[in-house]
Amino acid sequence: MRSKTILWAVVIPLGCALTAVAQTQKPAQTPPKAAPGDTMPAQARGTLVVERATKVIGGKVTNPAAEDLGKIEDVVINPNTGTIEYAVLSFGGIMGLGDKLFALPWTLLKPVGVPEGRKDQTFHLNVDKAKLEKAPGFPKNNWPDISTPTWSQEIDRYYESSPSAAAAIDANRQFRIVKLSDLLGKDVKNASGEEFGEIKDIVLDPRGARVSYFVLSAGGLLTKNKLFAVPWEALKVNRTENKPELLISIPKEKFDKAPEFSDSEWAKMSDPVWVGQVYTYYSVRPYWGSTAEAGADKPATPPTKKDKDGR
Repeated sequence: MRSKTILWAVVIPLGCALTAVAQTQKPAQTPPKAAPGDTMPAQARGTLVVERATKVIGGKVTNPAAEDLGKIEDVVINPNTGTIEYAVLSFGGIMGLGDKLFALPWTLLKPVGVPEGRKDQTFHLNVDKAKLEKAPGFPKNNWPDISTPTWSQEIDRYYESSPSAAAAIDANRQFRIVKLSDLLGKDVKNASGEEFGEIKDIVLDPRGARVSYFVLSAGGLLTKNKLFAVPWEALKVNRTENKPELLISIPKEKFDKAPEFSDSEWAKMSDPVWVGQVYTYYSVRPYWGSTAEAGADKPATPPTKKDKDGR
């Protein structure tokens, strides 16, 4: 009998202690639910996810009800800071305004990934239809001069958006803002005027509203048939007769061991570690945080996996 009494004296306090621990433990957290129409995996949200400009341009735009509003015709950036300032849209679908283009602050768009069976990005735009119908627009074949501060000021004022750096006075003959379509395929030169190659593509971080890097197609001073990923900060966009002149600040010798890849290796180009290695190689601090694992001058290993679209 005495042994049973001792046993219960041990079991009862132990049971009470376990109950107390169970009551203080936090319940297991469930993964966040995706927003309606959000096709991007939950684990991908909040990480670096980049996309080629040639895939963003042409991307579908819907409202929160997944109704088709139109598509992205162009993207306007501030080349001096690398920030994405505006999206230029054509409103077809339920809007029926396909004969004009409309610019609006990039922050109004929410990227939701690439739906199954599509090649281009899809974006949500949560702006009242009546407001969009009265928005300032312009004919598709008659673009205004977007380099003037008044153009961006009108857009910011209409959408009650914070004024962007695009309205700053151009004191150094540099473009305040420029269309991506005016940069794609353009020649890149060094300070001596020697040709390096051309812009094959520009890689965007839609969620961070930033240009992540540009893809230099080798030529000129460099070995041909190679693609190099280069941080945007290495490129300077000057104004020459109101046309963009692209100057690279990296010496030719730096490309001897630079990160490179073939046109079939686009699948994992948003890998933050790989992109971080690119930034580290060129001694540029990653704008999204320190994720680089490669040391300086150590070339990144290009991804080899290939998706359906060859990206």
